[in-house]
Amino acid sequence: MKSNFIIENSKIVVIGGCGTVGSLMARILKDNGADVTVSDLSTNSPQIETLKEEGIHLNLGEHDESILKSADIIAVAPSLINNHKLIERIKKLTDVKIISIDEVLSFCNINKPVIGVTGTNGKTTTTWMLKHILKGAGHKVPEHKLEIQGNTELIPSLQARLNGTVAVLEIGTFGNPDEIKRSALNSQVSIGIMTNISKDHLNNSRKFSDYIKCKSEIVEVADLLVFNADDPIIASLELGKKPHNNLFYGIEHIKSNFNAYADKRKCPLCNADLKYKMHYLGHLGIYECTCGFKRPHTHVKAYDIEDDHFTLVMGSNEAKIKLKNRGIHNVYNALAAACGAMALGIDFKDIVRGIESFEGVKGRFEEFNVNGKYVIVDYAHNPAGVRAIIQTLLQKKSHNSKLIVVNTISSESGIEGDIEIAKILKDADIIIVASNASRMALMETETNSQVVMAESSKKSSKTGTLGASKEQVGESLKIAISKAEDNDMILVIGEGGVKYSSEILKEFKN
Repeated sequence: MKSNFIIENSKIVVIGGCGTVGSLMARILKDNGADVTVSDLSTNSPQIETLKEEGIHLNLGEHDESILKSADIIAVAPSLINNHKLIERIKKLTDVKIISIDEVLSFCNINKPVIGVTGTNGKTTTTWMLKHILKGAGHKVPEHKLEIQGNTELIPSLQARLNGTVAVLEIGTFGNPDEIKRSALNSQVSIGIMTNISKDHLNNSRKFSDYIKCKSEIVEVADLLVFNADDPIIASLELGKKPHNNLFYGIEHIKSNFNAYADKRKCPLCNADLKYKMHYLGHLGIYECTCGFKRPHTHVKAYDIEDDHFTLVMGSNEAKIKLKNRGIHNVYNALAAACGAMALGIDFKDIVRGIESFEGVKGRFEEFNVNGKYVIVDYAHNPAGVRAIIQTLLQKKSHNSKLIVVNTISSESGIEGDIEIAKILKDADIIIVASNASRMALMETETNSQVVMAESSKKSSKTGTLGASKEQVGESLKIAISKAEDNDMILVIGEGGVKYSSEILKEFKN
């Protein structure tokens, strides 16, 4: 067995390099100067085009023995590292060093600032908006280029090692202890952004307090923290920290009248009910407690919010902003991204330009015109996310139009989360039930809305976080479009809706 381990100019074969983690291993090794070949039994992977574009050689449908024998190092993806039959075959062919994901993480250094974005909602949009700002300011920002919702486990730490000048990582969690901390440490996060914390991932008898602990783990790792001042849970996390290491953002004034779907919170210090002067969205707003705890002063602020307009204030800098994506939740996303950019020293003009030119993220308030019918598809999949999108559409909806909601959600908090979502949908005129979980929840909920249960919703189709099948989404969309008039709005919520709606709506057009 060769003892030396030099990446630069080495011929490295990555076994299983067409997979999610394996493809990132291959790209990192390539960025570190290796001549990389991916050897994989798969011939049909979404990562293949990315590997080709980055100059990585491909050996697909087999593990060519001549390629393995010519390697200086063989790297094996985590999904195959315990395949003893494969490892023994490699060892019989060659005595070169066999490395795993652990060696890649250890030997491939991170030499750039790393921003980690976490929270319950808004992570993805904030991450992409911040990346857009940084790219406009001349930075090279590494992309993992994977077709996934959320980023957990090894994905952030691998993305941080890709070539670039600054990394912006979405760091998610399944609600397990040490998950975010491990990702943040392995990614060497220097700046942490926390968007909000609301109830999610609370199935299997998990407590909200445990979920808060999971989300707040990034506080233990990051050198500088960007907090949403309007979230009392997040604001309390700065207590005991050095003030100069914290930046806060928040909303100061909204012009228009709106339903904030007010959600109360207990004081994080004394557990008394917080007194809210103003609710902006759910539990986000201006609050204080008799014990002295109150909303902190903000470094990045939004004033005079009206529809998709607001005034951004950052120190002595001020600018009128027009968002391409409306909603209070998107104002919060813009503030989080602006505050993160400020932490990196990005020029105010570049921040404003980046926010205003940001087009949004696929599956987040994605708009379609289907034969004159207006359809919005949104990834909202927990109560806070559903509140945000319903609040936005009720402000936009005219008094003589209908809001038709297609619910494809199966909440990660189980039946309690599904029931809470069903209660939020009471302001919809028509509810089309697509998923079996939303069907069960609606049977436990009183509503004055017209309810139509898709026949296919009788079947349970939950796979991971996917609540509805293509069949269920298709049937429900057909019902919604048949009931909609030209000035009505059709909203499709949930991961199933995001995954299948685009393709199904194309079929309706045809």
